[in-house]
Amino acid sequence: MNTLTATLPLGAEPEPDPQRDAERTAIIDGLLQRGFPGMMFPVALEREFQQAGLEAKRAHIVKSGFISLLVFNVFLVADYLMLPDVFDLALTLRLLVFTPLALLFLLAFQSGRVRWLSQATPLGLEAIAMVSGLAAAAVLAFILMNSHSPLAYLYHIGFMVVITYGNIVQRMRFWYAVAFSLILLTLHVVGVWALPSFPERMMMPLMSMVLASAAFTLTANYALENDERRRFLLTERERGLIRSLTQTQVRLRELSRVDELTGLYNRRHFETAMQQLWQRASFGRTPMAILMIDVDHFKKFNDHYGHPAGDACLRQVCQVMKQTLSGQGVIVARFGGEEFIAAIPGLDEDASLALAEQVRAHVERCQIPHERSATSTVVTASLGLAWCEARPEMKVEHLLALADGALYDAKYQGRNRVCNQST
Repeated sequence: MNTLTATLPLGAEPEPDPQRDAERTAIIDGLLQRGFPGMMFPVALEREFQQAGLEAKRAHIVKSGFISLLVFNVFLVADYLMLPDVFDLALTLRLLVFTPLALLFLLAFQSGRVRWLSQATPLGLEAIAMVSGLAAAAVLAFILMNSHSPLAYLYHIGFMVVITYGNIVQRMRFWYAVAFSLILLTLHVVGVWALPSFPERMMMPLMSMVLASAAFTLTANYALENDERRRFLLTERERGLIRSLTQTQVRLRELSRVDELTGLYNRRHFETAMQQLWQRASFGRTPMAILMIDVDHFKKFNDHYGHPAGDACLRQVCQVMKQTLSGQGVIVARFGGEEFIAAIPGLDEDASLALAEQVRAHVERCQIPHERSATSTVVTASLGLAWCEARPEMKVEHLLALADGALYDAKYQGRNRVCNQST
C-alpha cells in the first residue's frame, strides 16, 4: 500500500545522481575544448561511444560487404588482362572459394540467427572488418605468387584498393586501421622483394603509391572518426542539458505543489487532487472521508520553545501521519500553519474513525514535551472527521465544511480527541 504524499509520488522513479551528471558533463566539455588526438575517451565514455554506434556498424558491414564483394569479383577483368597465366586460379579463388564463404558469412550476419554474430561486440566488429580485408589481400598475394606474367608487378596496385576498403569503406576505428595498413604494407614489401621479375626501376614508385594510399586513407579515416566522436560528445552534452532541464522542471513542479517544511503536498495541490478523487468516488458511489488535524496549542509551543523546535515538532507530526495514513489513494497535505488534512477513500465510517484515533494516539505517543499546553504535558492533536458515501449530486465543499465543523467540536470539547460528522 502506498501513501500518496509529496515525498514519493506514486509511479515515481529514483532521481538520477546530479553529481554524476555534473562530472560527466565536465568531462565532455573538457574533451570538446581540448580535443582527443589519441582517438580515445575515458573508459566509461569510450564504452558508451562504442555501444552507441554498434547497430549502425553492423548495418554498414553488411551493406558495404555486398558492394565490396561485387567489386572484388569485377577485378577478374584485371586478372584476365594482367595475369592470364593464373586466370583459372584467380577464377577459382574469387568465385568458388572467397565469394561463397563471404556470401554465407554476410547472409548469416544479416539474418542475426547466428548468436555469436548477432551479439558481436565493438571489438568483434572491428575484427570482422579487418579479417575480411586481410582475406582479400591474401587472395591477391597468393595469385601474385603463382604468376609469371611480365605485368605481375602492376598487380601490387591491388593492395591500394584493399587499404581503401579497410580504412574508408569499412571505416575501421583509427588504431585498427593503422594496424591493418601496416600489415598490408608489410605484405606489399615482402611481395615486392619476393617477386624475381619485379622491375627495379618500378620498385620505389609502386611502393610510394601504396604508402601514399595508406597515408591518405588513414588521414581521411582519422578525420571521419574525429567528426563522429565530436558529434557523439555534442549529442551527449545536449542530452545531459535536456536531462538536467527536465529534472529542474520536475523539481520546480514538485516545489509548486509541495510544502517545503514537511514534504507533504500543499493546500493548492490538495484542492486540485481532491476534486479528481471526489469525481471518481461520486461516480462509483464509494465511501469518502476527510480528516482535519490541528496541533493543539501550537502557538504557545512556538513561543516557548522557539521556531526551530516548532518546525521539528511539525515534521514529527507529519511523519506520524505518513506512517499511519497509508491507505491506497490517500492524500495527505499541510492545510496551513499547524493544520493538516487528509482525504481517505474507500473506508467505511467505523474504519475511518479508527484510523483517525490511531493518528491522535500516535501523535500523543511521540511524547514531545509541551509545558505551555492546557491540555497535556506533551504535544497532542485535535481531529475532525467527515464521512459520506459520495454521490454525483453532492459537492466536496460540503464534506470539507463538515470536517471543519468536526474539528471545531474537537477543540471545543477539550482537544486531544476525535470528533466526527457524517451525511
